Amino acid sequence: MRPYRVEYVQLDSWEAELVGLWLAENEQWLLLRNIPGDYVVDGYVLVAKSHIVGRKAPAGRKQTEQVLKLKGIGTDLPESFAFGSVVELLRYAERHFKLFQIQDEEETCFCGQLRDADETSFRINSLSPRAELDLNYDLRFPFDELVTIEFGNDYLDSLQLLWHHKARRKWKIDQRSQSN
Repeated sequence: MRPYRVEYVQLDSWEAELVGLWLAENEQWLLLRNIPGDYVVDGYVLVAKSHIVGRKAPAGRKQTEQVLKLKGIGTDLPESFAFGSVVELLRYAERHFKLFQIQDEEETCFCGQLRDADETSFRINSLSPRAELDLNYDLRFPFDELVTIEFGNDYLDSLQLLWHHKARRKWKIDQRSQSN
């Protein structure tokens, strides 16, 4: 049986801690159910262990754990999840949740889908906060500068809904233009 514990994770040169319900870890990654505030659980976050400078369990952790248990929040892994390379993790997130969000060492967030990768880095098709897809986004992300991969959270689900809504709306407008 998996331990039931809330982790407070401090990342190198980041001001804020990440808080999450521990699900699993291997030598490179820590998988948490993300707790962005108090007793709210929202999606999953993979944390690159190479960027972790501290993990602690403050006294208030037990109360948070109790509330999460009372809410029925489990420690089950997401369906068919397995640790792998960065590319495999991004493909998993995209296949099961359609979008992912990554953060780099500067705490900059990028949402999107995997475009391509080589031995040292990858590129994404970036989705803006206005749900505009940039298929020519040309920023390369070195694997070793990747700090977190988030997926399955409300923000990404909302962004995906907006993206699909805009795409359907554009398709309808294009269809009307072609019929005139």
